[in-house]
Amino acid sequence: MSGIDVTVISGRTSEQGIGLEEGKTSDRYYNSVALIELSPGDCDALGVEDGQPIKVSSVHGEVVVHAKRTESLERGMAFFPYGPWANQIQSSDTGGTGMPQYKGFPASVEKADGEDVPSLSELVAGLRGEG
Repeated sequence: MSGIDVTVISGRTSEQGIGLEEGKTSDRYYNSVALIELSPGDCDALGVEDGQPIKVSSVHGEVVVHAKRTESLERGMAFFPYGPWANQIQSSDTGGTGMPQYKGFPASVEKADGEDVPSLSELVAGLRGEG
């Protein structure tokens, strides 16, 4: 199987808040936001375990992050903590509201065999066209 379609919901987490207190370049912050949470059924369908790299794609872009198996999600739903990695697949269009659509947008996820999750500095370098 190459990938599955999901509906992405974004938001803040308490672990992310702790990581922010330590700093955006801290390991704790990276480990709290460079991931996407998926249901056990979706992880099984993809053949991925916790921590494995997966590629998340939308019409706005793509990014490789760690998979996180989460019992509280239903199949077809994904939770992506706010942050630089999630921003790679989200639209900057606000539809006149001043706030981008962070909840309920379509994406696809697939195994990212041979690809690594970029660090924050690698992500920023790529945005600058340096990577």
